[in-house]
Order: sequence, then structure tokens, then C-alpha cells
Amino acid sequence: PAPLTAAPTPSLAAGNVISLFSNAYTNRTVDTWSASWDVADFADVQIAGNATKKYTNLVYAGIEFTSSTIDATAETAFHLDVWSPRGTTFKVKLVDFGPDGAFSGGDDSEQELTFSTPTTFTTGSWKGLEIPLSDFTGLTSRAHLAQLIISGDVGTAYIDNVYFHH
Repeated sequence: PAPLTAAPTPSLAAGNVISLFSNAYTNRTVDTWSASWDVADFADVQIAGNATKKYTNLVYAGIEFTSSTIDATAETAFHLDVWSPRGTTFKVKLVDFGPDGAFSGGDDSEQELTFSTPTTFTTGSWKGLEIPLSDFTGLTSRAHLAQLIISGDVGTAYIDNVYFHH
């Protein structure tokens, strides 16, 4: 199964958003939506005429924006719309590469959050995950964000409207 409708169009003012992917905003540079080291199949698809990212055989997917890291120190939340046909958990991890801008440079920080059915995750419909950045307690810096990693037991996930905002 696949979603029959597109994810809801976000309505935040563009000046309050740093977008990785959304038809509603100007997107920042993302180097890859499926890193060479991840365990997932990836495709760009259209859902009801709306660009959407589709992951199948998803164990974990690495979304990297290392060539143009994101400074989200002024932002208060991270948003992601996800649609999955099945599963009980969906995980979101943010990784900051630290001031040296390099992976494993000794100053990296990261935090993974788990969303579970039926309270914080749903299947068979679009779920907007609106996550306060303060929930990422292990993320000691948000000035050099370089990776977003999604995972879980969903197998297939469609994602849209991936952005930071205040």
C-alpha cells in the first residue's frame, strides 16, 4: 500500500524555516537521501502530484547534508511527515559534526528518538512528527548538523516536509 493523498502542506512562514525537503519552501542542499552505508532502497516519487521520498526495505537510511551543514541553533523544532503501511516504531536521529565539521572528529554529538504506535506514531495515514529540538538531549550542539538517520520496523516509509523551524 501507498498513501493516496499527499502530506499536508505546511503553513509556517518561510522565514521561520530551514527546509531539507518540502514543496512549500526553498530547500537547502542535501548531499544524499540514501547514503552508501545505509540499509534501504530509495526513490523519488509523486503522491497526488506532490514530490515525496520513498524508502523500502528500510532498516536505516542516512540522509546527509555534510557539504552544507545546518546551523539550527536559533530553531526550536524539527518536523517530518511520515506515512508507513505497517510497523510499531519509527526512529529519528540527528547528528551534529561539531565545529571541525568532520564525522568522528571528537566533537560530534547525536540523539535518536523513538516514536511508537499508538501514542506517537501511526500507520496507514500521514503522521506529522513535530519534535522539540530540546528533546534531542544528547545533541550538545546544533550549529553543524550534518546527518538525519531514519529507522524502525516499518519496512516502507514515505517522507515529506522535512525541516527545522522556530
